[in-house]
Amino acid sequence: MARSPANPHVIEPAFARGVRGKWSEPGAGSRYAGPRFRTPRAALRDPALVERILARHGARPSLRPVLDAPCGTGRLRAVLERRGMRYIGLDVSWPMLGEARRGDDTDLVMGVVDRMPFRDDSFDVVVCCRLLHHLHDHDEAEAVVRELVRVAHRMVIVSFWDAASLHAWRARVGLRRPEGPRGRRALPKRALKRMFDAAGAEIIDFHHSFRFVSQQAFAVALKRVPVAEKAPAPEGIAEKMIELSGGAATGSLG
Repeated sequence: MARSPANPHVIEPAFARGVRGKWSEPGAGSRYAGPRFRTPRAALRDPALVERILARHGARPSLRPVLDAPCGTGRLRAVLERRGMRYIGLDVSWPMLGEARRGDDTDLVMGVVDRMPFRDDSFDVVVCCRLLHHLHDHDEAEAVVRELVRVAHRMVIVSFWDAASLHAWRARVGLRRPEGPRGRRALPKRALKRMFDAAGAEIIDFHHSFRFVSQQAFAVALKRVPVAEKAPAPEGIAEKMIELSGGAATGSLG
């Protein structure tokens, strides 16, 4: 743990310092928004896949806004707002938020993804793009997933590096030079499923640009409704079911 440079009274986890250190230097926001995604194909890859996921799973405007965390320079904002969703972006980097700012910045929040300043169930949909592959510690990844599920009301869309991709396989067998201890980390789908299950959500779908080739994939998880919040059965339905089955012998199908 260490003190936050933006607020010395806030103690940050190791992953927040690592992400901040990488993208908090002056000019980091414009560098990320520009050369890193300089070609139309690179710039549109993530937004196009997120838009396809939203369409497939029927994400529509809601009374609750949508959260983009970490939002970076706001690359996903246009896709989300085009669908009529009210946008909130959160990021740990001031340069990133500065690049994402569009006039009124009241919809942008500085914070770390594992301890977000929002109430439970605040957002209809939560999108987390290009973060999990930076987290090397399993507990840190679990903490982020728990927080994404906590603030979501219905759906979480999260990107990760797929351990079953060609790039990950080449790294495992030594055909690709490893990135070192601070490099990016691939996750098996079953491990990600366990994280979401423990956090109170179920992964229902995976999306890839090119399956088994693209190292980045997206998972779609639906938050489980607590038993106490499930709608009760209509009054009298249990009695009617008993009446219908009353004439059948024990063990009979008919």
